Amino acid sequence: MQKTLLASLIATALATPLHTVQAAEVSDQLEVFGTIEVEYGNNKTKQADGTTTTEKGSALATGAFGSIIKPNDKFDITTSFLYEEDLNAVATPLELDEAFVTWHAMPAEKLDITAGKKYLSFGKYDTSMVSDPLTLELGETNRKEVLQASTKNGNLSATAYLFNGEAEKTDGTGKHKSGFGLGVGYETEKLSGGIDYVSNITESGGFGDVSNASKKVPGVSIYGSTKLGNVTLMGEHLMATKAFQAGDLASADEDGDGTPDSVLDAAAKPSATHLEAAFDLQNDRTIAIGWDKTKQAAQLGLDKTAYGVAYRQPLYKDLTGAIELRQSKGYDDAKTRALTAQVAYEF
Repeated sequence: MQKTLLASLIATALATPLHTVQAAEVSDQLEVFGTIEVEYGNNKTKQADGTTTTEKGSALATGAFGSIIKPNDKFDITTSFLYEEDLNAVATPLELDEAFVTWHAMPAEKLDITAGKKYLSFGKYDTSMVSDPLTLELGETNRKEVLQASTKNGNLSATAYLFNGEAEKTDGTGKHKSGFGLGVGYETEKLSGGIDYVSNITESGGFGDVSNASKKVPGVSIYGSTKLGNVTLMGEHLMATKAFQAGDLASADEDGDGTPDSVLDAAAKPSATHLEAAFDLQNDRTIAIGWDKTKQAAQLGLDKTAYGVAYRQPLYKDLTGAIELRQSKGYDDAKTRALTAQVAYEF
């Protein structure tokens, strides 16, 4: 059954480009893009008490499609949809992922103004691995109402934005509402780096069903990469700059006893670090070694540590294949060994 499903998903991925190419040729003012990632995984988890469980199966890990409409050289309209699966379960039902308008107020990216639903410019999250880095799990943020200004001058770039927040207050009086962020970056062919700030990291998708706090907690991301011959080294550290307090990050009351099922019992300042080395083996083949670590993130359900190795190579035109071995450890001392095979197509 799993082999049949995987073959069907791969066939879908191979068939899709024929239609997307035709759509891209409808007009010079229309650009389409997308990603299809089909994965097969085999995960073995050993609990602290010695019991072992195995999960395996195939999934459409990512199905994304979008378009950019360019009425003229001053405005872009971007829309994208996203669908994601974990092994044997839907992680993100098909939904509108981004929908925003960009006004190119000045040429050559000197000043762009963007408004709408989009990901905040917080964190870099670069990786050559199959699995997402834990920095992304902690910091990636998508909000419905964002107003952003960005500028670029040579190798330097800067971004500032406002957004309408959705994180709740723990006292039940509503949401934290407005937020803002800033970022600066530097990039050359062999070196890049930057720092991002957001006024409330609780807005991140990493906080999921526990996105509540008594006060706003800012977040910072510091990232960089350098290319040394055929090796690219990259790293990122993302953290809350203030501590969440006891009583924050309360989960839902699923057992019906009138209290949250879990809540912080002591102050915590979550952080995540990602380090990686990617080796270019020529002909678009790469092998990457990654290491991740979080601190004080047990309430968020993130892994405490993770490390792994991944190999990726082209299969046919824009189709690539990858395989990853990864071992992770949770805050409950459960250890998971995961093997993931991926077929990906981007257009």
